[in-house]
Order: sequence, then structure tokens, then C-alpha cells
Amino acid sequence: MLKLMGAALILLSSSAVGFQAARSYAERPRQIRQMLGAFAMLETEITYGARRLDEICNHLAQREKDPVRSLFARCAEYLSTLDGVSTYDCWKRAVEEIWPTTLMKAPEKEVLIDFGKTLGVSDRADQMQHIQRAKTNLGTEESRALEEQTRYEKMCRSLGVLAGVLIVILIY
Repeated sequence: MLKLMGAALILLSSSAVGFQAARSYAERPRQIRQMLGAFAMLETEITYGARRLDEICNHLAQREKDPVRSLFARCAEYLSTLDGVSTYDCWKRAVEEIWPTTLMKAPEKEVLIDFGKTLGVSDRADQMQHIQRAKTNLGTEESRALEEQTRYEKMCRSLGVLAGVLIVILIY
């Protein structure tokens, strides 16, 4: 009876690890799409609104889900509380702070930090160009993430289960 319970625990735990790895492949494209949606709203706010950037970031934080919510909330907080710090520094701090909580990878981080270099330093038309470029780059990364999801998600789930079966066979 104990052997059977041990085998079941091994199988369940290895399967859980495989399913967790598969979830990260499914979650990354969703987070990129969420960021794309936030950039679309940012574009609208800058084009038609007359709010300050910290107010826009607060508004986006209220409308989005984590981790995008955290990014814009942190940026708004830094913009309103840190005197003498550039918009880029506030944006970069926010990206660096929330990055460990995301499942996005280095290319997306590079796009976000690069976008921050131009945030709030030019006129509306120029801001629109930079937002469009960031959206295009994120769209490219979303396509790559979807390819990875298609390629690796099912494999991770299967490997988790099969590794558990192999360990059970080897032990017993």
C-alpha cells in the first residue's frame, strides 16, 4: 500500500512540474498580448487625452491585470514621488522591479526598456511612432512566443508524466 502511495506521489509531482512548465509557455503570449493592449490604450490616451503621464499610468494600472498592472502602477508611483528623476529612469525601474513576476523573456524586456527611452520626451506625433514601433516589436515577439507554445507546451506536459512513470519503474 505504501509503495502504491509513493508511486502515486512521484507521478503526481513530476506531472505537476511538467504542467507548470507548460503553463509558462501558454502564459507568455497572453502577457505579451496584454502589454500590446496596454500600449494601444496608452496610444489613445496620448493622442486624445490631456492628462499627465503619471495619471495615464494610474489609469492603465486600474484597467489592466497583473503583471501589466504592476508595471504601470509602479511607473506612476515613481513618476509622482521621485523628484528630479527622468521618465526613462522611472519606467526602467518599474520594468526591472516587476520583471521577475512575469513570464516574458529578455526580448520583451529589451523592447519595453527601449520604449522607455522615448517616453515623454517628444511631441505626440513622435510618441505615436515610438508606441507603434514598440507594438510592432511586441507583436513579433508574440508570434515567436506562440510558436514556442505550439512546439513545447504539449511536450512539457508529456515529459512530466513520462518522467514520473520512468522514476516509478526504476524505483520499483
